[in-house]
Amino acid sequence: MGILAILAALRPSVATGADGQPIAVLNPLSGENPVYRQLSQPLPDVGKPFRDSRFGARITRVTRQPGIRHEYARFDPFNTDQSMILLLVPSRGEFRIFRTRSMPYDGETNLVRTVELEEPRWDREDRDLLWGTQGFRILTVNVTSGRTATIKDFAADPKIGPLIRAEPDLYRITMKDEGESSLDKRYWAFALQGSKEDYRFRYLLTWDRETDQVLGLCKVSAEDKDIDWVGVSPLGNWVLISADAENKSRLAGVQIADKTFARFHRIDFSGAHGDVGLDAAGREVLITQNPRTDYIDMVPLDLKTRPILESNGSYEGTNRTPLVRLFCASESPIGLNCGVHMSCNAPGWCVVSTYAEPGVKEQNWLDRSIILVRLNSRKPEAFYLAKVHNTTKAYWEETHASISSDGSKVVWAADWDRNVGKEQCFLMQLDVPPGWCPIK
Repeated sequence: MGILAILAALRPSVATGADGQPIAVLNPLSGENPVYRQLSQPLPDVGKPFRDSRFGARITRVTRQPGIRHEYARFDPFNTDQSMILLLVPSRGEFRIFRTRSMPYDGETNLVRTVELEEPRWDREDRDLLWGTQGFRILTVNVTSGRTATIKDFAADPKIGPLIRAEPDLYRITMKDEGESSLDKRYWAFALQGSKEDYRFRYLLTWDRETDQVLGLCKVSAEDKDIDWVGVSPLGNWVLISADAENKSRLAGVQIADKTFARFHRIDFSGAHGDVGLDAAGREVLITQNPRTDYIDMVPLDLKTRPILESNGSYEGTNRTPLVRLFCASESPIGLNCGVHMSCNAPGWCVVSTYAEPGVKEQNWLDRSIILVRLNSRKPEAFYLAKVHNTTKAYWEETHASISSDGSKVVWAADWDRNVGKEQCFLMQLDVPPGWCPIK
């Protein structure tokens, strides 16, 4: 087991930092950090803050109804001033907007409206404005007034409209639920999806909202059909295409492309759980699970970046930085037993959360934990945030911790290990203490 595991067993039940500072992970690049095992904690009452039994962070259960939660780790569910939150009811396929002025957030008096949008995302400046898509249109909804505006209808576009009419099975534009526009909502990338050929992507396109111009159009061959998602980098410099390593043409693995699709450049072996954000220096980066090395990597969106294609390959000359070791060693008594997700909404930071299946033993330092990672290529650091009281048997029971864009809140789904498999999660919220997650 090693000396670190022995020392972990001797540690006090609650880890507390000096002067209210977060507890640093001893060595995020090691599989043998001290293990703070989950302690029993009663089912939390709605709206009553309590302290995490291991790390002392202030946590609150903020929803009452089982089965209502945020959508995914990659997206900030709060509007720009955090006066409202976007929640999903997976069993009904409904997105609902709630005020956050009182708890539970999902109380009847907090409901603002239900919105019928695909891929809804908050505006970064207007607190009332929500963006999304329907069919071939980009829409905005003022969630307070209910006013809907069509920002772009690609069916009427001089380049895209003829394709839609010529191939009538094409039925929508999509980023496949994980991609995003640039932060300022100027640049967008979509796939055109059809119902033929097993609903595969048929074209990729980019659009500039400021000039109302389709900047690039790329036909997707059948050899490149396995694409996970498409989107634009935060500052609008690149199109990202996350695809399977087994694709046979130019869309194998994770690619960055210029907005005209004149050049493609592979930066990772294959698509995996991750998020796109800005590092501590303001560079555009992909934070992703590396299936070749079992680390979480920081991958600059840069033509100098190289993928690691071989199992256990070298990082030398790749322009990438390993951040956290995922000690996926099934034969080891301290091997990681959880899956992971990343959330990079706050510039310079990433939240890594884990989810565990029923009957899986907690044994690695990262198991059933949420950590905060500083995206500094010269000195990556990680800090413990909370333990996860959640067991995952179905998709909508995955933890999916998401950090708010200002770094002040982290939310995640939890079932408190009850009714496992029935997707009856509620929403937990951690209020990040001032100074823990400074945003420049």
